[in-house]
Amino acid sequence: MTAPVHYHLHAMQVALGAPAFSGRVLDAGCGEGIDLASVSFSGVSKAIGVELSDGGIAATSARISASSRAAVAQGNVLSLPFADQIFDGAYSYGVVHHTIDPERAVREIARVLRPGAPMLLYVYEDFSTRGLGWRAALTAINAFRGGISQMSPANIRRFCRAIAPAVFVTCTWPSRHFEFARRFPYPATQNPNLKSLVPDLYDRFAAPIEKRYSESGARRLAEQAGCRVRQSAFLRGWAVWAEKI
Repeated sequence: MTAPVHYHLHAMQVALGAPAFSGRVLDAGCGEGIDLASVSFSGVSKAIGVELSDGGIAATSARISASSRAAVAQGNVLSLPFADQIFDGAYSYGVVHHTIDPERAVREIARVLRPGAPMLLYVYEDFSTRGLGWRAALTAINAFRGGISQMSPANIRRFCRAIAPAVFVTCTWPSRHFEFARRFPYPATQNPNLKSLVPDLYDRFAAPIEKRYSESGARRLAEQAGCRVRQSAFLRGWAVWAEKI
């Protein structure tokens, strides 16, 4: 059976120059399980996802049903349902910044890692290095997002399906063809088709909490959890590769 398409984890590994995972790997906040399904076919001994939402658990369970090396557990990244030092690697894409305590979430991920194990994180950028227009656009979108996040999950998903074509035309497609659009959100490198946009948009609009970071702030997230940062990279947000000390 062929592996599922590459998704966010692959983009992080390429940008950071991080090696492939091996052994037992944690997906902290696996969402709908796209990355989890992919990594379970990559030669690891076990890929285990943790997801809080019922919808995410259902979608992930269906997606990984063909893989004997994948499993999913319902839980909170602020209090992972695992013993200390049992994972050989971990990653979390776009999750910790939606929690009430991102520092604690990263410490929890580090807690379950063996010493020397790699951890890959992705958090939203704070636009501190962008121009006034970008910062104003972010403020406006965040105000709009606050209202959308109060809708039911089903209605948020309908909203995301409705706006996905417009986002694809204005952001994703230009990022594939024009240098100036490489800093646009929802790039083609992470969203190869229209269908892949919907879960990303849902993550953006459904979360009631959203914190953002500079590059140094993203690196400090890993460092305060007792990890040594190996590399950081810009991916319309900040990706960090660290190792538990």
